[in-house]
Amino acid sequence: MNFLIFAVLSLKEIFAPTVVGVQPYAAVRDLCVAADGEIRHYGNAMVDGQVKRVYIASRDHGLSWKTFAAPTNAAEAMVKCPWSDYWIGFKGATTATRTVLVRSKIGPGDPAAEYTEMPWQKFELRQLLPLRSRKRWLAAFSAVGCERRKGGAACYHATVCYSDDDGRTWRRTDIDPVANVETMSLGDKRPHWFNDGCEPTVVELGDGTLLLCARTSGPNAAFYRSKDGGETWSEGAADPAFWQSSTMPYLFRLKDGRILFFWNNTAILPTRDASEYPEIGKAEARGEWEVVFTNRDALHAAISDDDGRTWKGFREIFLNEIRNSCDFRELGNNLADEHDKSVHQTQAIELPEGKVLLALGQNSSARRMVIFDPNWLLETSRREDFRNGLGAISNHLYVRSLSGGWRGWAGHCAWNRIVGATLVRDPDTDNPPSGAKRSIREVLQLCRIRDPRLVSDRQGIVWNFPAARKGRVTVDCRIAGAGFQLSLADHWMNPCDEIGPKAGPFSQPIDLPELRTPGWHKLVAEWDSDSRKVVLTVDGKKVLESQMKSVPRFGLSYLHLQTLAEDTDALGTYFREFEFAAR
Repeated sequence: MNFLIFAVLSLKEIFAPTVVGVQPYAAVRDLCVAADGEIRHYGNAMVDGQVKRVYIASRDHGLSWKTFAAPTNAAEAMVKCPWSDYWIGFKGATTATRTVLVRSKIGPGDPAAEYTEMPWQKFELRQLLPLRSRKRWLAAFSAVGCERRKGGAACYHATVCYSDDDGRTWRRTDIDPVANVETMSLGDKRPHWFNDGCEPTVVELGDGTLLLCARTSGPNAAFYRSKDGGETWSEGAADPAFWQSSTMPYLFRLKDGRILFFWNNTAILPTRDASEYPEIGKAEARGEWEVVFTNRDALHAAISDDDGRTWKGFREIFLNEIRNSCDFRELGNNLADEHDKSVHQTQAIELPEGKVLLALGQNSSARRMVIFDPNWLLETSRREDFRNGLGAISNHLYVRSLSGGWRGWAGHCAWNRIVGATLVRDPDTDNPPSGAKRSIREVLQLCRIRDPRLVSDRQGIVWNFPAARKGRVTVDCRIAGAGFQLSLADHWMNPCDEIGPKAGPFSQPIDLPELRTPGWHKLVAEWDSDSRKVVLTVDGKKVLESQMKSVPRFGLSYLHLQTLAEDTDALGTYFREFEFAAR
């Protein structure tokens, strides 16, 4: 898929995620719609050498944007009350030592808005949510709780405040942390960053029940429910269907009642021994801030039409455009900008024609605004032949960069990267098989070049497709070197991760003589979650039948390929095409 489309003629034409702009700060709660329909996203920018508040605005449903200076002391991002004639929001940056509530009769840009300082201890406050079932405002945010520290690492826990008098008075409920959240996963040499479940997102279901999702330090997102408008909550439970180790989730309800879920359906690389990074401090060596940021380059979306009981899609709605950058740590750094370069953190609004505008990401080099059609998540097939480049796959490898919470200009844990698997001349360019035409295209080569500069030089390829409990992936390939490991999974894993893919639902080393004969061959992996059966064929001939080790609830959505070479292998395996179809 080619995410970046430079010319969009109309909103109606957009289906797949399409980049339309870059917002002026990290996506959390600064996106809003003014009374006249103008869409705005507030943030910071360097103006004449100083940090200034600005906003970008669109009057054509997000297709084009202009930048304006934000008036001093004027109301910024706000939410329109659905049951009365006023607007409400919060003032200033998303992280601050105090919270200021803003009320207005005219919405964003109001210079005469009312400001009320709230006694809330907070970190990362989301936009206010109006509960239509009971005319109540709900604010979900993370509170810093020193009493909740574990192992010396600072913890943030989910909190909600609610108001039944249009924001004049509020009550607060702290959300109990998820029990037994793991800080060590498969292959870890030391703990990773611990938190009690922070950065919560809330959506109101059709019957008035509230569904809350929180970020955790464990491998999966945690979900809670409230039957009384947020006053009490069920015990939180991590859901193995949604991977996300320490990234921000976001729930968003469409006007037709369907629910969108945006999150990083990803797993981190196993943590390495602290002795490999002498620059990190004691807290970082225990896991605080450190090594949880090798899973923030793929953003996903799923959709539910039954109030969250079942979900479809699990698609990469965006891959970080700088994920292969050898200067990843330095890109986009300035005093006005967030230094973390991820594509987690999201906020959405619904547009005409059934489309959705999504603001995503943190640093300006990585964050984007995209428009897509939610029905894109319901597709049942996908094909990739690399003729539009490598924008649809993950193939990066990590450089042994300075590590730790913060290092100079870099955001925390920002490792530089290089490209692994690379487009090369089709082997049939020079020596086509007898009777075949000479190829004039490039194909993807997976090999291994030993490089001590890297965290791991084992090359891999990661490709996403719509989740399916029954499906078929076809890999057009030819082996010239050591062969490859083929894995099927329900979440993104790092291309160079050697542990996670093999522990997943299905993984098989592929070094078949049939794939070494001249020409290209179709290797097909076909699965059925009900029978747990996986069948491999080569050019229509069955070569293996196996059982899935585990069955993800909503199906498989990832192909992970990795070289089997233990030393330098300049030949490797060539791939010409991937194709998926649900059955």
